Amino acid sequence: MEDTSLKRTRTLIASRIGLLVREQDDALLRKMVAERVRTLNLSSAEQYCQFLDSDADIRHERKELTALLSTGETYFFRDREQHVLLQDIILPELLERRKDERTLRIWCAACSSGEEAYSLAILLDELIADQSRWNIFILGTDINQDFIERARQGIYTEWSFRGMSNARRQRYFHPHKNTWVLDGGIRNRVTFRTGDLVADEFPDYASGLYGMDLILCRNMFIYMEHHMVFRIADKFTETLAEGGILVTGHGELYAHHLGKLRARVFPESIIYQKVAAPFPQPVPPPFAEIERPAQKKPAAASPAMRKNHATAVLQQQSAVETSKGKAVTEMEMAWQYANQGQRDKAAKFCSEIVAKNPLIAEAHYLLALLAQERGEFTEVKSLLKKVIYLDPSFIAAYLDLGDLYAREGDDARAGKMRATARDLLQTLPGDSRVKFYGASTVNAVLQYIEHLLSIHH
Repeated sequence: MEDTSLKRTRTLIASRIGLLVREQDDALLRKMVAERVRTLNLSSAEQYCQFLDSDADIRHERKELTALLSTGETYFFRDREQHVLLQDIILPELLERRKDERTLRIWCAACSSGEEAYSLAILLDELIADQSRWNIFILGTDINQDFIERARQGIYTEWSFRGMSNARRQRYFHPHKNTWVLDGGIRNRVTFRTGDLVADEFPDYASGLYGMDLILCRNMFIYMEHHMVFRIADKFTETLAEGGILVTGHGELYAHHLGKLRARVFPESIIYQKVAAPFPQPVPPPFAEIERPAQKKPAAASPAMRKNHATAVLQQQSAVETSKGKAVTEMEMAWQYANQGQRDKAAKFCSEIVAKNPLIAEAHYLLALLAQERGEFTEVKSLLKKVIYLDPSFIAAYLDLGDLYAREGDDARAGKMRATARDLLQTLPGDSRVKFYGASTVNAVLQYIEHLLSIHH
């Protein structure tokens, strides 16, 4: 398979299927294409490209490629910290909110063979004394029909229990030959069916995909192209009830303008909660008023920026008094348009702000988020680095850039960005709020960063 065909195949899989195939996965891609050529009785890899680029229904092909590219790796109570968060805070909070109606709706998207959905059913069994008084709906969906069939059976091998205590296993499972069979009472509390997060429309009242109090979609977005991540995240948001919560894998919604989702940061993880109106984005003070901690300038700054930096700051100091009010208003409008999904208008406002005053770091930051939604990865990096150069104390930019590096598998650079954010946070009062992180305090974000640094150490 020639390099040009390989590159074209990767591009088509990203645009038509929505799956991310990195250059380091070229060997896997070659093997996968060869297999699909044989299965589809095609003559060549080029003909496979033509198939992907045609008007044919590719839902089945998405299913096959997803199975080939993703591991489907899961086990009970995977990611212990997130399950502690679910047990101690999220589920009790949702149960308290729904105590009058006594209803709870949960969706485990990309549930694989069902361990995650059943883990939630077990947590609820431990939290609710009498579930007969509640109407609890737990739905697990996956694009892979084989996974769904295995989930419905509720029969698991030793490999699925490496995150579960022996006490829980003895309580909820009974041994059968070389496997463990889930208790029928728990198994009957979860509904499983196939579902395609890309092609399916949701919310969908006919299929029960609406008004969810909790949606879990963990470790799925890492296999998806950036534009598809944002598209699915927006559909999840609309499927949540007001106050509902979305839980993803660590850092999977990096650089996403939250819209109706409000980020809540805990030591164990970041979760996202739907609010009635777009969450107001705080406007930082103009560049000349920011107090910078002493630190080395990032290497991303261009020579031209370095040369003009000092002069531009002095010019801005005289301009801020006359233009500050208008600049702030324009930034607020830009955030409002972005949160409403009017991204072209948001970009236009930001571009106008930058044209008048190129040193407003927040304008570049919002442009980075908008570029991320378009899948313009190189542009996002450039803009985030510019934000850090203009404002070396811009914590959110370091964390977003760290998440980008982590997604690429560059743990060294990701760690450096996160460590810098940690150092900046340590200079702030622990109970103060962190810009662009909602109501989350400095201490909460610090604990979360320490958690990320520890798991990638």
